[in-house]
Amino acid sequence: MYYMHIDLGMSSQDFRQQVLYQAPKVFKGAVKDLNITWKQINELYQRANPTDELFRLRKGEIVPISEYVESFDDMGRTRYRFIKSAIYHHMKHGATIVYNRINNEPFVDGLAKQISHFVQAPTVVSGYLAFGSDASFKSHWDTRDVFAVQLMGKKYWALYKPNFESPLYMQQSKDVDVPEPTIPDMEIVLEAGDVLYIPRGWWHNPVPMGCKTFHLAIGTFAPTGYDYMQWLVKQTPNILPLRYNLSDWESDKDNIIQACNELSAIMTDPVVYDKFMQEHMANYRSDSAFNMQLFGNANADANDIPDDALIISNIVDGRTLEKGYVIANGLKININDDSQYLLKQIMQYEPISLCNLLQVTDNSISNDVRLAIAKMAELDIIELVL
Repeated sequence: MYYMHIDLGMSSQDFRQQVLYQAPKVFKGAVKDLNITWKQINELYQRANPTDELFRLRKGEIVPISEYVESFDDMGRTRYRFIKSAIYHHMKHGATIVYNRINNEPFVDGLAKQISHFVQAPTVVSGYLAFGSDASFKSHWDTRDVFAVQLMGKKYWALYKPNFESPLYMQQSKDVDVPEPTIPDMEIVLEAGDVLYIPRGWWHNPVPMGCKTFHLAIGTFAPTGYDYMQWLVKQTPNILPLRYNLSDWESDKDNIIQACNELSAIMTDPVVYDKFMQEHMANYRSDSAFNMQLFGNANADANDIPDDALIISNIVDGRTLEKGYVIANGLKININDDSQYLLKQIMQYEPISLCNLLQVTDNSISNDVRLAIAKMAELDIIELVL
């Protein structure tokens, strides 16, 4: 059973209070049980779609796809494949393979889920593999917080304080008229097992160091006030003054002021805010493994779940437990006290084996734990790693 565990050495609450959005922070040796293999990395790139814009070779600029992807006729069907010799050539001469939005790759998903649960926000993952010493990107900022997880080799990072606060997704550094800083505020070398947290808006320039390097950039996407406002726009048809035609300022200003007052009342209503947060989280999906032999087999039951099966939550924001419900993979599910207790144990100790969960579970509900785990896994609220 393969699972790498991230331990940042502080609680999620302490991180939110002391680090989040404030400044970069290095967590040395945070990846425990680090045993990434070349087989996993090679298969990750082998399964990528050659024509997808999410997969790119970069050496400062993007290498044209025509240089390393070919099309061919496969018995009447056009297919595409990587020209491996071309990829090897570019990498020998300093290129980096960039693979954005990695999905359904077990070792990647496992790390991303841990970061997602830690910051209580959805994630998107990119992978970077290189052997040379050329930068893959120019110095830039990201419009999301990023956890750089170094899994193999080492990489140099130069980081610069923001000069444009809290950029949104449409405010890329290349599109905003602000000067690029030249003197780093932090210089770091990440080694295998280290994790670097970078708040959005911090300029950074990661550079390979002439040796192998592979890291994942796990971007976190907490909802913003802008997201809230966009969602609120969908509620505005119920504000009568906004349904009136406009003619000129003197005629329309009273209606606009009234509409603003009504919108302000809606925006500051905690019930409305909670509805937005629920809908936002309901849009997120968490990749998880199939367990056909357990849940697609009519002859199997909860007793067939191995004691050493690892249990991982698919719930991004566990704070809803206190409100009596969870949101996981598009489902909002009301839960009773026993299920709430069980999920709290899972989220506190995950990844936790079924055997260990039984040991830390209240004896009064231990007989029902297997049945509850089976039901939650079938509903994709939790994942079983066998």
